[in-house]
Amino acid sequence: MKIVYDPDIPATLQPSIQKIIKESVTNPCPCGCNEIYVSVLDDKLDIKCYDCGTSFFELEVEVGEETVVH
Repeated sequence: MKIVYDPDIPATLQPSIQKIIKESVTNPCPCGCNEIYVSVLDDKLDIKCYDCGTSFFELEVEVGEETVVH
């Protein structure tokens, strides 16, 4: 599974986000795409299909403290 991050997401958060995605998204999207796009949506991250845009789940983040809450 390939994960593509929005450029606004700090590189220091990406390993934590990747771990949560790999634990939560175990199958490709129903459209058949095996790529995930992580986008910034206000104070949350939207984990969605790169191809069709179907959202798998959202994560709340506190960038200042570099923590990720699922």
